[in-house]
Amino acid sequence: MSLFGRFVGLPNSVKLAYKIAFVVIVFVYLVFHVITGENGLISYVGIKKQVEEREVILNERLAELVFLKRRVELLSSKTLDLDILEERCRVILNYCYPGDVVIRDKVTSLLR
Repeated sequence: MSLFGRFVGLPNSVKLAYKIAFVVIVFVYLVFHVITGENGLISYVGIKKQVEEREVILNERLAELVFLKRRVELLSSKTLDLDILEERCRVILNYCYPGDVVIRDKVTSLLR
């Protein structure tokens, strides 16, 4: 006996109730997975937040890269800046003049 053969003797109102229940169950199932599924709305919000955080980190890294590229450009043989060269020698060789005041900061530690 097939699945549809069981509904032959039932009244139309009961058949309609089964059909409505089936549609509601399928609808609830689909809505549940749209909200909580692997690619659902909750995951979308979490991924969107991660993207925003990583974009902030990327922008920081790009700013650092521009800063470092500029520093390297100043040390190139075509545009040698003697002040930058002297600063790098002082940092690398750990040298300073007598009477100099040395202040260490994040930028100095980045350049090592």
